Amino acid sequence: MELKLENLINKEKKNSCLILGPGETMMDFPFKKFNGKIIVIGDSAIRGQGLFKPDYWVVSNNHFPVPYISMHRKIINQFKKTTFFFAESTLHDFLWKKKIHILKKYLKVNWSFYDERHFNFKECKPKKQCCNYINNSYNFCTIQELVSKMYKHNVIASTGGTVFEYALAIALILGFSKIYIQGVDLPTKQIKNLIKKENINVNIASLGYKYVTDGINKKNLSNLKEIFSKTMMIIEKRSKKLFREQSSIFDYLYYYFSKIIAKFTKKKNTYVLFKNEILFIIKNIKIYANIAKKNNIKIYNLSKKSNLNRVKIITFLKKYSS
Repeated sequence: MELKLENLINKEKKNSCLILGPGETMMDFPFKKFNGKIIVIGDSAIRGQGLFKPDYWVVSNNHFPVPYISMHRKIINQFKKTTFFFAESTLHDFLWKKKIHILKKYLKVNWSFYDERHFNFKECKPKKQCCNYINNSYNFCTIQELVSKMYKHNVIASTGGTVFEYALAIALILGFSKIYIQGVDLPTKQIKNLIKKENINVNIASLGYKYVTDGINKKNLSNLKEIFSKTMMIIEKRSKKLFREQSSIFDYLYYYFSKIIAKFTKKKNTYVLFKNEILFIIKNIKIYANIAKKNNIKIYNLSKKSNLNRVKIITFLKKYSS
C-alpha cells in the first residue's frame, strides 16, 4: 500500500531505531538484544537476512532494489512487514519510467516515494526526466525541506551523496528519540598523488557486493552475487533496447562511454564512490545531527572506523547496551 511521507511524521515518537548500513561493522550489532525498529539501507536487508526483520528499507539508486524489476519486487515482497522508501527521482532516469500501476498491483509491502532533488519545486538545469515528479500528485517537498520544516530549522541539507543521509532524514521524520547507527562506515582509502596535489584527504570506497564480505552468511553472499549479476544483465539489456529505439540516446552514450573509460582507468582495489563527495556528506549529516541535538534526539554511532566520527555531536559508542 502506498503511504505519503508527510503522513508518517512522528509515527515512531519516543521509540528507538537502528540504521543499518552494509559496512564492515554491520555484523557486530547484537540484534537479539535490540527491541527498537530497524531501518536498513541499500542491500543490508539481503546481507543480514535471517539475523533480523527490517521495519523500514531505504534505497536511493536505480540498480538495486528497483521495484519495476520483477526479480527485485519478489525480494522486496519477502519482507512483508517492511515499509519501503525509494527516491522517486532516480526512477525517472533513462532506464526506468514510472508506472505507478505496477507498484500498486505487485508491491505487497507498504511503500513511499521521497524527492531529494527539486528544492522549492524547481526543475533541474538542464531539465531531466526526473523533473516530471514535480507536477505529479505525490509531491509535497523534498525530504530535506520536510525535515527542516518539521523541526523549524533554518538550514536545509543539500542533495545527498549517500543513502544514509536519507535514512537519517526519515528517522527524524518518523520521530525516533534514539537513533543508533551500525555499518555506516563510509570506508575510505587515500589516493597519495591527489593528497599531495590538493593537500586534502581524498576518499574512495568499494561498490557492489565486494563492499563487505567478511561475516556475511555464505548463502546471503551467494544470493547477493546472483542478484547483482542478473541486475546488471537486465540493465545492459534495457540500455541496448533504448539505444535501438533511439530513446534517450545521449544518456545511453554517456553510460556506454563511461563504462569504457572506467574499464581502461580502473586501478586495483580502487572503486570511486565518495571521493570529494565525502565533504558534502559530512556537511549534510552535521545539519541533521544539529536538528537532533536541538530537539533532544540522541544519535549514537557504533562503528569506530566510520567517518561519522568526524561529526563530533554524534556520540560514539564502543558497543550497544539496552
